[in-house]
Amino acid sequence: MDLSQIAKHIDLFASATVLGATVWFFFVQSPVMLKRSGRESFVPMQMKLTVVLFKTLQTLLLVAAAAAAIHSPLRSSVVITAGVGLLSGLFNRHVIVPRALKAGGRARKDIKGRDDEGSTANFASQGAGAKTKTLHRLVVLFVAVMLGGIGAHLVTLVST
Repeated sequence: MDLSQIAKHIDLFASATVLGATVWFFFVQSPVMLKRSGRESFVPMQMKLTVVLFKTLQTLLLVAAAAAAIHSPLRSSVVITAGVGLLSGLFNRHVIVPRALKAGGRARKDIKGRDDEGSTANFASQGAGAKTKTLHRLVVLFVAVMLGGIGAHLVTLVST
């Protein structure tokens, strides 16, 4: 097995892990934790887990993009789609998420005693409340762009 094949396998593993971890975090773990713990307990836990998730995603996205650059030409759809995933993940991690977490920290007092108001769809749209709505939606938007990039990346990676 040559370096290119090893890089392709590393890319596939890192990209699939990004996809799986993101789907798990937003579509499996979050709804269950929100339902079981209530909004007041969920938000602080979710904020801490968000930091861990985005640090991990950043590392995996960097690995996937670097590996893609090793096994494919730089102007190929494989590298471009990895780049889209990487850039949106980095923008989220370093620009949007820190601001969203600060706003969420300030909004925590607004959710006290409002556990019964916390549907998953409402939380995905509003975050911790009206003060966090725009930032929370931006996080979700850039996660969607990241998933679009990584999803397209995985499709092109597997089809080549």
